[in-house]
Amino acid sequence: MKAPSFCLQNLRTILGVSLLTLCLVSAGLAQTTYTITDLTPGVGSYSVGQGINASGQVTGYAFMAGDTRFHAFLYSGNTMTNLATLGGSESLGFGINASGQVTGSASTTSDSATHGFLYSGGSMTDLGTIGGSSSVGRGINDSGQITGSSYTTGDGVYHAFLYSAGSMTDLGTLGGSYSEGNGINSSGQVTGDAYTTGDSAFHAFLYSGGSMTDLGTLGGSSSAGLGINTSGQVTGYAYTTGDSAAHAFLYTPGTGMVDLNTLLPTGSGWTLLATYGINDAGQITGSSTDPNGSTHAFLLSPANVPFSAFAAKLEISGTPPRSFETVGGFTLGAGSNGISPVNEVVTLTLGTFSITIPKNSFTRTTTGVFTYQGRVGGVALQFRIAPATTGYTFKAEGSRATGLPTTNPVTVVLTVGDDTGTKTVKSERE
Repeated sequence: MKAPSFCLQNLRTILGVSLLTLCLVSAGLAQTTYTITDLTPGVGSYSVGQGINASGQVTGYAFMAGDTRFHAFLYSGNTMTNLATLGGSESLGFGINASGQVTGSASTTSDSATHGFLYSGGSMTDLGTIGGSSSVGRGINDSGQITGSSYTTGDGVYHAFLYSAGSMTDLGTLGGSYSEGNGINSSGQVTGDAYTTGDSAFHAFLYSGGSMTDLGTLGGSSSAGLGINTSGQVTGYAYTTGDSAAHAFLYTPGTGMVDLNTLLPTGSGWTLLATYGINDAGQITGSSTDPNGSTHAFLLSPANVPFSAFAAKLEISGTPPRSFETVGGFTLGAGSNGISPVNEVVTLTLGTFSITIPKNSFTRTTTGVFTYQGRVGGVALQFRIAPATTGYTFKAEGSRATGLPTTNPVTVVLTVGDDTGTKTVKSERE
């Protein structure tokens, strides 16, 4: 049975991990030089960085004088701030958001327990528990929502929680006794791992909209979700058939869990063991073994991923042709990092005619529909991409266009970020 992951004594020491960039676009190595800043505060001999935001603010923990007790810290603007505790002697920082808010765990008065905390605006708030004595905060989003783990009443088991607006919600399990939350995105979706019925195995989960979904495995008994992005994609590790090995996975809603090793170039020699984080561009980081068997950190950057299904109809009108309407649907392919037209470039190609809508042009409704209305290169354009039962539907209408195809058939290409589909169709003419 898994031990509670929030005990202050359970510290992970990172020993000499090198950084390697592994791109799906290229098999070459990226050479990068770095400057280094010592984040040890000077009072103790040991410190560990655990989280960093886009502004370069860092949280972690460091020994205090005498090297017997850790305190969480916030590094910001070349200054190390001791985040103190919740009345006890120790604290650890694990997650940080864009505003510099920090979550972690800290001992309470008399060191009677450890509780998750939210550090914000110079003060530390006790998150409490879901009935038991102890808890820990692991991940925090930009709204200040936190996930982690807490003992339930009686301290017999611990459960994943979602802390939001001052209240802690028990996320439950997948039928077993235990669960823990590891990552949270901007929508408050949570990933982690939970025991299944009988406590014989633990599975990665996605908590969304009040329910916990079992993400399954890669054929083995167990898996764990460690990172999640805005699109609800989850990364982590899962055991393969026979539990002979753990492999890194990518889970995409509507597509399911795939072994990331199956998406590497053939004969790469790399084995991806676990993935700890994924950003909104679909880049993934984690641990792996290289062709020589050495353990390296890695960065995966997605190449274009074809839709697993793509359908389109096209109508072109005018003499010469100046207007078009195309409608259709698509399903994301295995290995897709999801779509987010608000944050991604969208390109529609009709034969030799092409129109590209820049990032930050679409808007997203509360029901998840992406819409654009405006002018691009003189073309009056309306574009709609909407979630469907399986995949997405789309509709694009344009007028005052020049260079539209005048012959049949016409190849229609839709690209959203790094996801793309191609269909050759016979266009209707008016």
